[in-house]
Formats: sequence, structure tokens, C-alpha cells
Amino acid sequence: MKRLTLFTSCVFLITACQMSPDKSATIDYKGLSAKPGLVAFGPLAGMDEKQYLLEQDALLHSRLEGKGIETDIQEHTLTLNIPGNIGFGPNSASINWNLHSILDAISPVLKEYKYTSILVLGHSDSKGNPEVNQRLSEQRGKAIYDYFIHSGVSSGRLSYQGVSDNDPLIKDAETTLERALNRRITLQITINQPAAAVEK
Repeated sequence: MKRLTLFTSCVFLITACQMSPDKSATIDYKGLSAKPGLVAFGPLAGMDEKQYLLEQDALLHSRLEGKGIETDIQEHTLTLNIPGNIGFGPNSASINWNLHSILDAISPVLKEYKYTSILVLGHSDSKGNPEVNQRLSEQRGKAIYDYFIHSGVSSGRLSYQGVSDNDPLIKDAETTLERALNRRITLQITINQPAAAVEK
């Protein structure tokens, strides 16, 4: 009976040792050590940065399908173009009601893919005073910037800038619709490698 009890105890101890997680475990990759789950970042990234942006792009596409939002990936930047006819009225930096649902779909993706920086670019059309247009484009960028912060995106990852009519979607815009499309918001999402990704 004593032998059976001793045998059972040994089996239990061996099993427990095998099952207990090693919290200090690291993954050795090309001579560098990293915590599990963080191999894709920092010096370990290699070509995985592009994959990280592609995953975000696919997720954004699925959540914004049919809403008129265009995305593009060039080098290490994912760009979202939100048309002005959705976002803002003429001479206004107030967010249109129908833009809220779009921003609410984008915000969770920005929060989930936390190893990125987001630059919000506000645009204006070419009609009117250039100084007023510059100020208006800055106010539009700031409005979206503030919206994302209130949605829980870290302010340390966000910045904004106004570019007035210096980067028009439609050059020589003449119609009301063409000018409205130029009053857009552009999000430029880039990889921001965290120093904490690699274990010291």
C-alpha cells in the first residue's frame, strides 16, 4: 500500500512539473531572446512588418466594406482615405453624423494593432482663402485625433497635421462633389517598433 501511495505521489509531481508554465521562458531567434508572442517585432521582425500591416488592412476592409473607404499599402505605411463628402461639410470641422460609425469601426483595429503610429491628415478643398483652408484642415485633423483618443487609442501613438489643399484627391476640382471629395481625412499607419519587445 505504501509503495502504491509513493508511486502515485511521484507520478503526480512529475506531471505537475511538466504542466506548470515557465514564466521566464524566452524564444531564441537568430541569437536574440524574446518573450513568446513578440517574435514578430523589434529586431526580430524581418519581413513581418509588412504582414502586420496586411493583417490590419484585411481587418479594416472587412469592417468598412461598402462604406467608400479606400486603403493602400506602400513600403511600410498603410493609408486609409476617408472621403470628404462623408466626413465634413463646407467650411466646417464638425464631424458629420455618418462618419461616427466609420470611426467606431476603425478605432478597435487601431487599439488591437498597438505596434503602430497613426498620423491623421486633414485636407481642405482649394476654394477660399489659403490661410483659412490651412487652419480648417488642421481643425479637421484634430477632430479625428480627439475622436480616436476618446475611443481609447493611446495619445502617444497619434498625431495630426493639416495639409490644406496641397494634396488633392482630384486636381482642378470644379464641381461641388469633387471639392467635397477633396475635403477628406487620411490616416497614415506605420509600424512603431516597441523597445520592450526584445527582452534585455
